[in-house]
Amino acid sequence: MQHVTHPLPAWLEPVLAFINTVDVETGTDDLASGPPALATWLRSRRAIPRTAPVSWPDHRLALDLRTGLRALALHNNGGPPDPAATDLLTGALSRLPLVAALPPTPLRPHRLPPTRAALAHLAAAYTQAVATTQWSRIRQCPATDCAWAFWDSSAKGSRRWCSMSVCGNRAKVRAFTRRNKLTPHH
Repeated sequence: MQHVTHPLPAWLEPVLAFINTVDVETGTDDLASGPPALATWLRSRRAIPRTAPVSWPDHRLALDLRTGLRALALHNNGGPPDPAATDLLTGALSRLPLVAALPPTPLRPHRLPPTRAALAHLAAAYTQAVATTQWSRIRQCPATDCAWAFWDSSAKGSRRWCSMSVCGNRAKVRAFTRRNKLTPHH
């Protein structure tokens, strides 16, 4: 049984869920089909009213935001930096203005329509996570057939795999097999 030393803050859970709207293992993308898909996802999380419009530019903005956040989550786990994804994230953040506010939410969207405001709430949570050093605990599994984003709840903040029993074990088996193929047996 794994002991959770650092639980995922509730305000950061929507960001993790947003990052995981793409599932490499199953080949699904909850946002792939355009604005209706983004609207469905945001409405399922009660982030926008049922009647709020979602445009193609909103959809593009959401994909840019997600791409950048996913790349940073992989980088948090030792993956290479992705300048193109970072540029997408920087551009997305620049289109989601935030203003300082009193706690419990130190940043909030500034004069945005509902869909943009929902995306700005994700940007605000990301910004708060960076400011509080919580962001380093959001990681993307380095297994290319998984790439699931997860919260590192370990005491030292050094968890590498989304699941040691699945992805971590597969990596160990692959490494063992490679070593044994390279080592001559008598």
